[in-house]
Amino acid sequence: MTPLAFNSLVPQNLRLRFQVAVSALPLACMLLALVPSYFFAQWLERLQGIPAQSRLLDHPTGRLWVAAFLVALVLQLLSGYLLGWLLNAMWARWFLRWSADKIRAVYLQSQVPVAWLKPAAAALSGDRVAVIAVARWERERKAGALRYVLRRGLIGWGLPLYVFMYGVQTLLRGDSFELLQALRNAGLWLGCGAVFGTVMWWVSEINYRKLKASLGL
Repeated sequence: MTPLAFNSLVPQNLRLRFQVAVSALPLACMLLALVPSYFFAQWLERLQGIPAQSRLLDHPTGRLWVAAFLVALVLQLLSGYLLGWLLNAMWARWFLRWSADKIRAVYLQSQVPVAWLKPAAAALSGDRVAVIAVARWERERKAGALRYVLRRGLIGWGLPLYVFMYGVQTLLRGDSFELLQALRNAGLWLGCGAVFGTVMWWVSEINYRKLKASLGL
């Protein structure tokens, strides 16, 4: 079974409060991971050789700096996400007094406790939960990859990043909003959201095939 951190199907069967509980630390750590990127962006704006009021891409090595910034951003988000799941496991071990075997079962094999499941899934605990997860993803995939990427990637991920990384930072600096710059940033962050949505679709497809194989379907 896929680790819970990368399982995009089974968590859909969790009660809302448990979905929030297990995702709170990973999401919080991901947001905190954006802080170094903010200061990195501020440093790039003061990079020697960039004329005042010009774009970073006008710098001779501007494209390399933008690429480095995006790579650093992805690595920071991934590191923050994994750190959040590690903290979840540590919390379960030290404060909830879970055994090591239970932690491995829940976080490495996605064998969540029955009490965490929605009533319909709890009534069909065991492999039948995987059946429900497979059926739900089959309904999702019938809508098509494009709709999934639009909803989960562009709207659910790219748009919040655009608001935070461009809109909020522009306000904090006291700068005025310029249409061309806003469009460039929209293309950048919504493009990142599209990539994220595509990756999530791909991960869900892998989880789907693994679940089907484990069930002999």
